[in-house]
Amino acid sequence: MKVGVVGKGGTGKTTIAALLAQAYARRGSRVLAIDTDSNPNLALNLGLDFGVRTVPVVPRSLAIGTGVGEVSAADLVREYGMPTPSEVTVLHAMAITEAGAG
Repeated sequence: MKVGVVGKGGTGKTTIAALLAQAYARRGSRVLAIDTDSNPNLALNLGLDFGVRTVPVVPRSLAIGTGVGEVSAADLVREYGMPTPSEVTVLHAMAITEAGAG
């Protein structure tokens, strides 16, 4: 199953996505939460302490599909996914690292 949470900025998408991911994980589902926000906070809402661990960002070539043939989905999750205390693996698909980069 795939669930997407979309909407206008500031409407609680990250909170809803975290709550849904946690609910499915508690039911025994294996959950991969992909944060595509340019200011990713989903891992924080899933209990990850950024002072201790950081989630690597998927390289742009893989995120936009130009490097898809190079890495399998399992390898992508293994290399860039980060387990959280909520037993949800989170993947950051993008992040703005400099002005005008969005």
